[in-house]
Amino acid sequence: MKRCPACKRVEPDDALVFCRADGTALVNESGSVGANAGTVRLGSSPAASEVETSVLPQHATDAGGSRTTGPTTVLDRQPVIGRTRELNKPNRRRVWVLSVGAIVVITLAASAYLYLSRGKNTAAKNSIAVLPLVNTSNDPNTEYLSDGISETLINSLTELQQLRVIARSTAFRYKGKDVDPQQVGRELNVQTVLMGGVRQLGDTLNIQVDLVDAATGAQLWGTEYERKLSDVLSIKQTIAREVTDKLRLKLSGDDQQRLTKRDTTNSEAYQFYLRGRFYWNKRTAEGLKKAIEQFQQVL
Repeated sequence: MKRCPACKRVEPDDALVFCRADGTALVNESGSVGANAGTVRLGSSPAASEVETSVLPQHATDAGGSRTTGPTTVLDRQPVIGRTRELNKPNRRRVWVLSVGAIVVITLAASAYLYLSRGKNTAAKNSIAVLPLVNTSNDPNTEYLSDGISETLINSLTELQQLRVIARSTAFRYKGKDVDPQQVGRELNVQTVLMGGVRQLGDTLNIQVDLVDAATGAQLWGTEYERKLSDVLSIKQTIAREVTDKLRLKLSGDDQQRLTKRDTTNSEAYQFYLRGRFYWNKRTAEGLKKAIEQFQQVL
């Protein structure tokens, strides 16, 4: 063991050379402590790294030998701790207002989305695009029939208030093109597309029409008509009725009369009218001249 001659501190570690308290060179004291020596009391001087402990004052003991405890000293709460807690304390009112505001905004946004989506779906549900029927006769002189039947179908279906029908000028942009019903549905925002072809064989008309679901491309209805050319008036009415049935439209009495009414009972005059419309829609000087000639034949 070693001892510090300055502070009298005893160091049991023989490897130490200098005192850990004041740095004085230690003196070898191994011979002064016997094997049967009692517990060595370390010096009371605190180490440099230790913090001195403050002892609260005690009251003197009474005659009976019992010692009373001195009054408890309550330390004041440090202001820094108080400010830290105050800064960390959440503003409940502000959090509540922000939470309610967020809920209101989310609710309004969801309601607006559902309303607009429902409105868009409703508009698209009862809607149709009648594409120009294809002239499959390979005879340009009979093209007035395919265009004429398509145009009269558009006009008839437009009479129904609960059905949105794409205008002729828009639908006829797809004439002569290899169209996809689903693409047409996306571009025109319609639920259904009516398409098909017309072929004239002598005095007989063969008409194929298909009603297609524009969302899935599935065929909702399709049929083939083979009629006399003189029955061209009734063909338009038959197709219009079939379309409204497949779309499950609830027609009033007035709507049914609009679909079944005939502008004329003269089939020949009706064919002249279709030719006149065909040339008129060409919007050329020669086309207008031929249209006037056909309309005069109607009269």
